[in-house]
Amino acid sequence: MASQISSPDTQETRPRVIVADRQLIVCQGIGSLVAQIDEVELGDYATDKASLRKLLTQTQDKTILILGVRLADGDLTHVLDMVRKDHPEVMVVVVAEDSEFAFIRTAIKSGANSVCMMGQVLTSLPRILGKLIDGHSIVPTDILRKLTSEAADTLSRREHEILGLLGDGLTNFQISARLGLSENTVKYYLKAIYQKLEVNSRGAAIAKYVAGNY
Repeated sequence: MASQISSPDTQETRPRVIVADRQLIVCQGIGSLVAQIDEVELGDYATDKASLRKLLTQTQDKTILILGVRLADGDLTHVLDMVRKDHPEVMVVVVAEDSEFAFIRTAIKSGANSVCMMGQVLTSLPRILGKLIDGHSIVPTDILRKLTSEAADTLSRREHEILGLLGDGLTNFQISARLGLSENTVKYYLKAIYQKLEVNSRGAAIAKYVAGNY
């Protein structure tokens, strides 16, 4: 139809949207929504860090990354760190389930440009993409309200990092070597993590991490 025809110049100015999540079906679902938005161009999907790196190296001037909380080989913290370090110009929208709200906190602390709950993706994502196209970061008011009403004793960035490595199966010694900390310091952090998560074992902490309930 004529209304869908764009000139080559218009095509070039549209931001490209990459969708990344460990589950391809999630990428495809979000991608089908993005494909209906005329102001952006749907790019390819990524399910692991290697494929995401490859796509990001091919980025044009304006690229928006819609990112789930986990890829096949890394969680949100690690992936955001990679993107912010290597491709700071990319605008990032993190999408999470309601039960994974802890990842929303992590996303905002790690510099995501916007966040969206999966249950509201049909109504919120087009509006969010519109704001990002205009160069504005946006956090929906309902998410801001929930963030500001929560207790202040949420996990610190370092505690998030250690919890992520714990979830990857690393031992205290391996975590200390990875982060350049002493084992005693790692134990101190783990004790604080257990208290904040209201658990008393490594397994229970990992279970909460995997479920996103922290």
